[in-house]
Amino acid sequence: MPGLLYNPLTITLTLTGLLFALSGYILKTYPPKSINWWYGYRTSSSMKGQEQWDFAQVLAGREMIRSGAILFVFGIGGAWLPLTEILAVGLALGAVIVFAFLPVVRVEAELKKRFGG
Repeated sequence: MPGLLYNPLTITLTLTGLLFALSGYILKTYPPKSINWWYGYRTSSSMKGQEQWDFAQVLAGREMIRSGAILFVFGIGGAWLPLTEILAVGLALGAVIVFAFLPVVRVEAELKKRFGG
């Protein structure tokens, strides 16, 4: 089992997953009260009005938790895959990129559906 600790796929995905989930929890639990450029889910569609802002913060937090959980599970599962180091790094980076953008895509789609676009 010592080799599992050095698996780039496991290390990257589990740590990134935990970070995403923690960030999502903080955003969902302590969303910014007013529209700002420093903290929260900040896109042009989420900043159109207070109602969109409030909706986007909670939804983005939930989606970040979901992405983080999926990354974490993939990281744990990836520990048993016999991958070369370069392939493990490539898969890890690809997964992080996909699951970093997935919450944005989902939140933007919900904002458009709920508030028009």
